[in-house]
Amino acid sequence: MQLVHESILTELKASGKLPTPAGVALTILDLTRNPDSSTEDITSVMKGDPALSGQVLKYANSAASGVREEVTTVNQALVHLGMKVIQQLCLGISVLSNARTGLCPNFDYPRYWARSLARGVAAQILSKTIPAASPEEGFTYGLLSGIGTLGLANVYPREYSEILSSRQSGSRQELTDLEMRELSINRHQVTCALFEDWGLPENFQKAALLQDLEEWQPLPDDCSTLPQEKYLARLLVVAELIADIFLATGPEQEQLALRFLEIGDSLDIPENSWGETFDLIKTEWNLLGQGMDILTEHIPSLKSLKRGAEKSEKLGELGKTAQQPDETESSPKPDQISGREMGDKQIGETSLAAENLLAATEAGMHILLVSDNRVEQRILNKMLSSAGHTLTLAQDGHKALEMALQDSPELIIANWTLPSINGLELARMIRKSKQTSGTYFIIITSHDGQDQLVEAFEAGIDDYLLKPLNHAVVNARLKAGKRIIELQKKSAQDREELRHNVTTLGKLSRQVERMALEDQLTALPNRRAGLDRFEQEWSRSNRNKSSLLCMLLDIDHFKNVNDTHGHDCGDIVLMETARVMKAALRDSDVICRFGGEEFLVICPEADLSMAMKIGDRIRQAVQDNEIQCPGIDLSITISIGVALRNGNQESPKDLIKEADLALYAAKDSGRNMVCIYSD
Repeated sequence: MQLVHESILTELKASGKLPTPAGVALTILDLTRNPDSSTEDITSVMKGDPALSGQVLKYANSAASGVREEVTTVNQALVHLGMKVIQQLCLGISVLSNARTGLCPNFDYPRYWARSLARGVAAQILSKTIPAASPEEGFTYGLLSGIGTLGLANVYPREYSEILSSRQSGSRQELTDLEMRELSINRHQVTCALFEDWGLPENFQKAALLQDLEEWQPLPDDCSTLPQEKYLARLLVVAELIADIFLATGPEQEQLALRFLEIGDSLDIPENSWGETFDLIKTEWNLLGQGMDILTEHIPSLKSLKRGAEKSEKLGELGKTAQQPDETESSPKPDQISGREMGDKQIGETSLAAENLLAATEAGMHILLVSDNRVEQRILNKMLSSAGHTLTLAQDGHKALEMALQDSPELIIANWTLPSINGLELARMIRKSKQTSGTYFIIITSHDGQDQLVEAFEAGIDDYLLKPLNHAVVNARLKAGKRIIELQKKSAQDREELRHNVTTLGKLSRQVERMALEDQLTALPNRRAGLDRFEQEWSRSNRNKSSLLCMLLDIDHFKNVNDTHGHDCGDIVLMETARVMKAALRDSDVICRFGGEEFLVICPEADLSMAMKIGDRIRQAVQDNEIQCPGIDLSITISIGVALRNGNQESPKDLIKEADLALYAAKDSGRNMVCIYSD
């Protein structure tokens, strides 16, 4: 069964703005999915991306990788880490490389990646203490578990910026509610869809949908059948807390550290050992941050944070704030910025990059010159600067490829003969990367033979300059190149407009669909959606020969609430009761508003022994809930009728009729009770 409807991912992919692996990393993903691929195949492909290879080697030599001897080659990294780890590592690094900046004004991209790396390192190291995944899988899951947030910021930059600015608190659930209301999709669904598309394990996909869990929960007494995704969700809670600590400051950071100590205590881990784990995570976060060019900060030891928290006189007040850490990367408001000059500088650069991407320019081009000839460098620098172009210099092919992937120049002028990677090899690599495949490429050569030029054009060049360079010819070639680049920009603008129209249409379509299937007052599925789901569960019960029961629930004396306190108070009663009932159900149960003050609950794989237990839990939760209406506090009760499928019913309607009869019996017997239908 697909976890997220295919149309969601199709629509978001059509925008061209989703975070995705590209170039060499995409090829590696394909190779690792092929059982016939060898380590030699992957090594050969990785050599085509020196930057990616360097990042993999840095990770392989980090303490978190567990490799004891120094790794100096890609092949050694493959042998020590394994193909599966390399696949996931390349995936994470590639997505990181291609999503450093974006167009969402209120989204703090540097902070997002700092948090993601902290979460990844924490999940990797903590997985040895909190079993949920292998350490390598923990790193990938932690690093990418928030990718849906980045996806929504990229696909809906304006809308998501407004969502971030309109948040009233740091609650994750509030953000999810805002996303659903404005976009009819949330970041966890996008993460799940991307994980499925990238071929990550199914338990990763399911765990992605459980990310609004904010509190550490001890395992139940009988956890032998607890789904793997629940373990992953528990692991992520602690990894997310570590990221909160790393990105917080002052007393708030100290209070969060106390929560981390409480979790260690609940796991019966000595405080010294738990502190060593914390210190190892922050050390690895700083080391990998330096290697991946991600902003990190100095974090005090856990002991220091604990001492600071114990001296604070405002722990109780700060604890309320710390209970709901802000996981999103909205840019700080001016009066909230302090002591983070480097972070502020990167935020400013990110905003400037967004403005540059949104606005077309009539100025000169951004040109990357690749040459190790100093005379040639001076000549071209003078020519290009006088024409208003901005010139960046690289002296070899490796550096040029790295700079092209990082800075995305509009045009590259490269010498045919270069150290390490020659001009033709550079052109081939530039064309392989999605990020730079459209870059205009001119090669400088002294070869004007037909065979050499054919080889160059087949390698991916767009034009060539013959030595010795002629000023007039260079200008003419650049003007021709600029016309092509401007046409590409116009085409990109047209695609962006089309993308915006497509995403807007998709958003409206989802909103209409949600409105058609959701009760607008309680946010529960409506009668139509509930009956559709009942048909699905009925069919599955037929296939699996599994049990199935349904309940009809009715609020007692609801008319009196409306008549006495008004319909506004009645609406509050309906909303609060729906919330409490939903919270009292199992994850697999479905509740919908059936009409008026009546609700339908579908309980798959529940038998008679469970019927009274589930029903009474709901009834008790509603009775204990104190509802605050303007000027008055109310408590209400409900009556519940239960019917169990036993082979005598021909359709869901028959089962509902039996539940309805049981509901009448509950009301006739005095209300606030559960009655089970029997022949």
